[in-house]
Amino acid sequence: MLHVSIVISLLLVALTESLPTTLDESDLMNECLYFSHITLEELQAQMNISSSEEDLDNLDRKYKCFAHCLVARANLLDSRGRVDVAKIDELEPLTDEHRQALENCKRAHDDEPDNCEYAFSMFLCLSDYLEASDEVDEEQEKDNDLNE
Repeated sequence: MLHVSIVISLLLVALTESLPTTLDESDLMNECLYFSHITLEELQAQMNISSSEEDLDNLDRKYKCFAHCLVARANLLDSRGRVDVAKIDELEPLTDEHRQALENCKRAHDDEPDNCEYAFSMFLCLSDYLEASDEVDEEQEKDNDLNE
């Protein structure tokens, strides 16, 4: 089961690590909450709800638009409104694994015509890659421990 809080937390962590230092992250979040018609209390409540992947796909549109607002206001999108891997790499150098995950998710979702759906789909896709990567890392650690 996925947690909405995991997706939103990943989003906020990624953004705060890649934002220019002159931009106050809380201002960005507050601005996007305002434009998405979400209160901080609503966001916190949504983050505390355990959701299945199906529930996340059917999440209220305002939360998906909140995700789009964050990446747009953080200037992480290209002129077509799609995630710009080069911009992200300039702000925070990407590992090969993260670059590959971004490229794979872009191939899967760049044709999505709705910007809010696109942004949220990208976050779900990236969280799936990160989750799978963490599971592989844990398995490798277990194997290494057994071999010692």
